[in-house]
Amino acid sequence: MDTRFTVEESNLICIFVGESRSKVIEDIERALPYLEDTDMLELSGRVIGKLWDMTDEEFEQLELTEAE
Repeated sequence: MDTRFTVEESNLICIFVGESRSKVIEDIERALPYLEDTDMLELSGRVIGKLWDMTDEEFEQLELTEAE
């Protein structure tokens, strides 16, 4: 699977950046019940899927920077 992230996806990961890929997944999943915006729910689901499909090593090599 192509694990490249869009700007929006990268920004979401930056909000939840943690010590590991699994921690980021856990934190995003914990926020899901509080999201009322369907676009944010969809975005979060996409990001979680992409994070599950990559290895911890691939995650550690990501160069994530928030876009303004």
